[in-house]
Amino acid sequence: MQHTDTGLLLETSPPSTLPKKVIYVLVRARTSPWVMRWAFLLFVFTFPFEPINLNAIRGVSSLALLAGVPFFCACIFYPKVCFRRPVPAWWWFAGYIAIYGLRGLFIPEAFVGPFMTALQTFVELLVLCWVGSTLLQEEKFTRQTLLTLSIATLLAATGMLLGLPVFSDTWGGGRVSAAGFNPNGLSVILALGAQVLIGFGIDQTYRHIWMRVTYMAMSLLPVTAIVYTGSRGGMTAFVTGVVLYALPYRASKRKMTAVLGVAIAVVGIIYAVMGDESALSRWKRTYETGNTAGRDAIFAASVDMITEKPLLGWGPIAFQYELGPRVGWVYRDAHNLYLHLLMEGGLLGATPFLVGLGLCVRAAWTARVRSLGLLHLVLLTTMIIANLSGTWVNTKVLWFILLLSLAAGASPGKQYWKKDLLKQTVLKRA
Repeated sequence: MQHTDTGLLLETSPPSTLPKKVIYVLVRARTSPWVMRWAFLLFVFTFPFEPINLNAIRGVSSLALLAGVPFFCACIFYPKVCFRRPVPAWWWFAGYIAIYGLRGLFIPEAFVGPFMTALQTFVELLVLCWVGSTLLQEEKFTRQTLLTLSIATLLAATGMLLGLPVFSDTWGGGRVSAAGFNPNGLSVILALGAQVLIGFGIDQTYRHIWMRVTYMAMSLLPVTAIVYTGSRGGMTAFVTGVVLYALPYRASKRKMTAVLGVAIAVVGIIYAVMGDESALSRWKRTYETGNTAGRDAIFAASVDMITEKPLLGWGPIAFQYELGPRVGWVYRDAHNLYLHLLMEGGLLGATPFLVGLGLCVRAAWTARVRSLGLLHLVLLTTMIIANLSGTWVNTKVLWFILLLSLAAGASPGKQYWKKDLLKQTVLKRA
């Protein structure tokens, strides 16, 4: 029986002999124009600086708007690249926004203005999720995007720690922030940037050990900045996410490196907390008196509201004005994504989003066997934990992490090996 060298057949076969479906899958990730790539990278770079006020520039209110306009214009010019068929999980998020829009038809007239603004934001985020989950199906571009985010967080953390103008704001209780961000919000973005740097330090793709050591060392800057924000939720989300790097999910050469990276991160944040009086006092109050900055009262009132209208909820925007008086405010946010969803649209409105979130978790878990390892799962877990003490549903950062997971679950490489198209083609030729 003659042995067939399939590798030789693959090398010498002219591209035209392969089925169009195989060629499409193999080159799909290389079709993004450079304009589209740079516009997306610039958009991601602005995440830690989003609240910076640019009123000095006529017609521009924020840095995010300044970077967002070129990105969405590029999407219009390259529709075939950006608006391919969405991944299945995307439709669940689209269903959530559709229900959100329909529920807005039944809210009081006084809330129509804020509702329309929120609906516009959701539509933009949905488009971002669609486009991003297509572009980031190429692993190389995913690495570039994550590196861009980590560089941006490094700049924000450095400016904050050095006390530079604009990059450093002082809040009550000795808390520090940057670029006009709420400390709780900034801490989560810093946590994501630090986790990316730790993930790159663990990654065996980088063969030079000094490069990996450099990534690990640089992660200490945003880790320290997280502590200076005084955000207990941000610190908890960071530690919970980064510990997943040590998960023994397979026999891997990076196991000891991962354990070392996790140990450095956890020890680093504990050391920084012990050296910062503001952060340490906040943790002491939580431990000794159970202080949660009023969240316990908000959560109790939220549960009562959910039990009163479990199926349809109280309606967008309207539920926040119902929650406020119950806890001594005119208007109050739920400070918890999951309670927010249930109060806003009840089980009917929350289910599509939660199903989509579950599919993102599955995609991130599936992607753990690829070269980026557990990075997608770490970032997604961090956002899930962060949403226990905050509401990020209408922010770019949450949807960016969601689209990362969706892209990982629908990458061309995964589809290709799953269907084994190339192997079938070679065997047919043999």
